[in-house]
Amino acid sequence: MTPVYRSRQISWVLLLLLGWPVTAHSQIIDSLLSQLRTSTHRDTAYVRTQTQAVWQLLQRSKFGQADSLLTETNKLASRIDYAPGKFNVMYYRALACYYQDQIAKGLPFAQKALALVNQYGLLPRERQLALSLHGVLYFSVHRYDEALQYYLAAIRLTETNNLTFRVTPAYLGAGNVLKVMGRNKEALVYYRKALSVAQHEVEPRMLVLAENHLGDSLSELGVGYANEALQHYLAALPVAERSNAHGPTADLLTNIGRMYVMLRQPERALPYLKRADQLAKQDNLLDQLGANDWVTGQAYAALGQAGLGETYLKESLRLARQIDDAEGMRVRIQALATFYADQGDYAKAYSYQRQKAVLNDSLFTVQAAQHAQEMVTRFETQKKEQQLTLLTARADRAQLEREALITVGVLILLLLGALTAWYLYRSRLRQALIREQMRQRIAHDLHDEIGSTLSSISLLSGLIGTQLTANNTGAAARMVQKIHADARQTLESMDEIIWSVNPGNDSLQRVILRIQEYAQPLMEAQGITFSLHVDPQLHDRHLPMDLRQSLYFVLKEALNNLLKYAEATAVDVQIKQQHGQLKVTITDNGLGFDSHQIDNRTGRQSMQQRAEAVGGQLQIDSVPGRGTNVRLTAPLI
Repeated sequence: MTPVYRSRQISWVLLLLLGWPVTAHSQIIDSLLSQLRTSTHRDTAYVRTQTQAVWQLLQRSKFGQADSLLTETNKLASRIDYAPGKFNVMYYRALACYYQDQIAKGLPFAQKALALVNQYGLLPRERQLALSLHGVLYFSVHRYDEALQYYLAAIRLTETNNLTFRVTPAYLGAGNVLKVMGRNKEALVYYRKALSVAQHEVEPRMLVLAENHLGDSLSELGVGYANEALQHYLAALPVAERSNAHGPTADLLTNIGRMYVMLRQPERALPYLKRADQLAKQDNLLDQLGANDWVTGQAYAALGQAGLGETYLKESLRLARQIDDAEGMRVRIQALATFYADQGDYAKAYSYQRQKAVLNDSLFTVQAAQHAQEMVTRFETQKKEQQLTLLTARADRAQLEREALITVGVLILLLLGALTAWYLYRSRLRQALIREQMRQRIAHDLHDEIGSTLSSISLLSGLIGTQLTANNTGAAARMVQKIHADARQTLESMDEIIWSVNPGNDSLQRVILRIQEYAQPLMEAQGITFSLHVDPQLHDRHLPMDLRQSLYFVLKEALNNLLKYAEATAVDVQIKQQHGQLKVTITDNGLGFDSHQIDNRTGRQSMQQRAEAVGGQLQIDSVPGRGTNVRLTAPLI
């Protein structure tokens, strides 16, 4: 699936938490405001009516009126010390800020809402809503690590307390964060969980969004999953239509059309796309209209109606430019380039490819121009300062002094030049050494993690033809399944190699987050209680790349081994700092084994080598029937 649809689906899950995007009826607001004017009792029921009115005002974008009413609500809730009322005030203030794209202003209100939950010991339902709201706000400003932490905390609270009210957004939010991070496999797990919990929600909109997101995630896996994705979209459509939710309904209709195009049934796509077009135009949903035109253009092109295909593709690009959707422009420019290439009009295809290249380079060009201007300004400033110094020296000093100063200045410049050249040479040499070490490490990982798997794929690919010629379809099918499994393993290995060399991950917090994302679903699938405890002073600790790689590898290998062999029911991971050493302990209550028996398995040897490579030690203690304890000790630099 394209980034255009990824961004649309993510925007719908944000609206899911904040409310269904339908027009609030004026009669509802008038009725609530009338109740507030005529009521003589200023009690908790009055506060609840105030917050209901605030919600209706926010849906109609009446932010000023909502703000005034929230101020009155806060005064009354504070005077009668009504904790849920205070919570709702902060919660809705954060929502109002989100609606107005004032995320920095909204975050403190969300934090105050969570603080009120802790202060008054409010119900887990309020805590779950506050945690999910934090996830929404952090996701909106691309702070994905924090967003994921809050979503996962909301999920844990949901599952611990068996909550069923508005819990689906946390699962969808976690899936969206993982998808943005490129962790599509983990995202799919959370989307499936979202569909499961949505079936127990009282609000049908939860089921619509869960079905839509799951279909979206499946469609990204390719045409082989298009039928399954289509079934989820079709299941959600009647629920969305009954709710009169034009935005999600139009999105579902477009997705259904997109699946039929993917399945090479464009004639079946057009009725759905035409209905989506009507809804999008009715509510002036320009982003949805542009996405629908993009799919419609592809459908007509597939039907051989090139004129209509060109018209809709161009209109989708125009709408993307109108709303300043950079990602949409990139995708639709590429679609037009492909369309003209298929039509044999290579001049136009080349023209659109050039437009895409210019669009991709625009941000870089602006940044480069700014940097160049800064350098020019700095140079001119230095030049003027040197000229002023020279003129002052000529006016204030005698000829001999001037010559002496000039001589000294030249010597200093020569010395500085020599020192600068030496420093630059040393810096380049050091950088070259670092790059060479990085290349060797990547080459080693590629050889160990991917080389043998690719060799297996190559060998099996060559044998499939022989098996088919011999009419041995069973063996050929097993080889294809093996190739598929090896290819998925290769993709996962590549993902880990890329993550390991990314300098943005050089913190213990990122290692812990990745291990938690990897281990939690696997442990839950096997019914294993998994706990992870980290010394607070280590949370923001920077780790060298080699130590980070070794720590991640040892943790992952140890967890893999206990999943395979231990038959444990509980696993505890402790990470501490002690006397300048990083101490990691993995303990399980599994079957155990005789740790004194010689073990030549590659996994254990590799763990030992990883520990020694960073100057550390690995110790494995185990007794049959008493579980296993793995300890890694390594110096912190």
